[in-house]
Formats: sequence, C-alpha cells, structure tokens
Amino acid sequence: MTKGSALFDAARTLIGKRSSMCADDRLAGVLEILGLSDRATVSAFPATPTPWASTYSIAVDGTRRVARVIDLRFAEEGVVPTEFRAAQLLGKHGVGPRVEYADPVSGVLVMDEILGAPATRPIAQWQALSLARVLRELHTLDMDGDPRLHEGKIDAARSGVARLAPRIPELAIYSEASERFDGLRAALGRLGVEDRLCHHDLNRGNVLFDGMRAWLIDFDHLGFGDPLYDLANAMLSLGIEGALLEKFLEAYFDRPVDASEAARLELMACLVLLRYGLSALSLVPPHLYDRLGTWTSEMLGDPFDFTRREHEEVGWLVFRLSLSFTHAGLARLDAGPATRAAETLGLLGAWA
Repeated sequence: MTKGSALFDAARTLIGKRSSMCADDRLAGVLEILGLSDRATVSAFPATPTPWASTYSIAVDGTRRVARVIDLRFAEEGVVPTEFRAAQLLGKHGVGPRVEYADPVSGVLVMDEILGAPATRPIAQWQALSLARVLRELHTLDMDGDPRLHEGKIDAARSGVARLAPRIPELAIYSEASERFDGLRAALGRLGVEDRLCHHDLNRGNVLFDGMRAWLIDFDHLGFGDPLYDLANAMLSLGIEGALLEKFLEAYFDRPVDASEAARLELMACLVLLRYGLSALSLVPPHLYDRLGTWTSEMLGDPFDFTRREHEEVGWLVFRLSLSFTHAGLARLDAGPATRAAETLGLLGAWA
C-alpha cells in the first residue's frame, strides 16, 4: 500500500473495525481508499463451492484488478494474514499477480488481474515448460512464520469424514481413504525430504496462462512441504503425461528424474487424489447430507472434469467429484506402479 495520508489511515481503520460488513461493502470501502470508487466497474466472478471467499473483477480506465474478499467468519486465527503475505511474496517474485492492497483485518486483497485463462487438458508443451519454471521459482522462495495453511484444510477434511462416515454406511470408503491417506503421508514424511514452499492446490482453475507464461493464483493452501506434491498435482490436473511429463520434469529439475524421484512422484499422485476426495467431502453443504447415501457407481468419472451435469446443483457436483477423487486415489494406490514405487522407496506395506 502506498497511500500514507491521515485520511487513508483513518479509512483503513474504519474498515478494519467493520470487518463483519458484507463483502460488497468492504470492497466499496477499499475502492474508496484506493481512489477508485468513482471510476471502477465491478463484477463478481462466478461463485465457487468454497464459502470463505468472494472474488471480483475491477475495471478502471482500461486497467483490470482482482479483489479477493474473505468471509472472516470462516477464517481461523492467523490464516488470512498468512495467505495475504504469501500473495505479496509470490507477486513480488512473479509467481503470482502483483498485489496492490492487502489488509487482513478487513479481509480484502487487491491484485493485478491476469488476462489469461485455465488451459484445456492436456496442456501444450510450452505451457508445461512455463509451469515447470514457475514451480521451480516458487520452491526456491523462503517465507517466515513456517506457513502450513494446507494442514488446516487437511484437518477440516478429517473432521468432515469423522462427522459423516459413521452415520452413513454408504460412505465407509471415506474412512478407509482417510486412514490410508494418513498412513501414506506419514510414510512419505519419514523419507526426510527437505520441505519447500508449495502451493498445494494446483487444480486447473488456479493455474492461468496468458499466452506467454504460467501464473499461479489462490494461495489459501500454501505451506511448506514436499515439492513433488505440486508436481504430482499439476501432472494430474493438467493432463501432463508420457513424453510431455518427461519434458516437464526435466525442465523443473534441469535433468532427468532419478528412480527415487519417479517413485515419490507416483505416491504423491495417490496422495493428491485422496486429499482432494477427502477435502471435497467437507465442502458438501449440509442440506445434501440426507442424500449422500444414495450415490451409485454411475456417478464416478474423471475427477478433474468439473463440468456440471444438466440440472445438477453445485453441492452435488462437489460430492460427485469427491467420490471420483476418492475412488481414483484408492485404485491408484493399489495398482502396480504404486506398489513398485513403494518397494523402490522401502515403504511397501506402510499404509496397508
């Protein structure tokens, strides 16, 4: 923030004290602080299944910005300041968009809008190579405070499973998935890989391409962890496989991967699928709980296809994706490549 006048400070304090206001009112206050309220055209991005943030596009004299407004009722202590500091750090280093305004007290973040879009799966070679370079840059950054926002998401996923699986017998697969996720994660943790700053949520909507390069957005899962988690996440969500995967990994490492890294990547792919399955269950709205036991195998499909079916409400789409991720994760964990990867790493049987 560059405006340091007494008026600016007073307005910021007022918004901070009124952080319980609705998102539209808080955003209007921030636009006034930035001197944009008389010229800005504001439009909301489509709503997402996550209830804790709203996103807006702000157009002023040909310049476009994006505002992320957090619903502070859903924010645990320290989470919003960490996310906003991460956005500023990644914006400074060109991993994410440049941040113009960040106020965790009011829960409002304003940044440049990336004039791009998620790529069609599978992504093109230039996109894969650009993303590899961006991830390599991210994984070299340091951030104070040892951020681990993804841990809170994992805890929420566990809580969702503990709340729903015991009361709905048809959801028993989630209890199994949760146990095997924890076992696999613990086993991989014992390998002693150095933690790096990771995004931890590289679904297709969080990787944008502007025609020249890749950008990362949405850092509410950011935290230190195994960098191969991000690589596995990108591999699955963006359809990077075969010869393209080899080029992607070589661009990231600046060399071919070794057998240990390839094995870790395979097990990280299992972890990604299971985590998305468990996390998505926690996002299913309560009014659908009575229907969750009616699911059938016909609902299963590509877990990274977020297309809504005809007359399907968003909450049911989230549940359908949750089932698809969970089944895909368990199947991959039981398949030959994962078994061979576990043997390579000396982890065979660690999450049976």
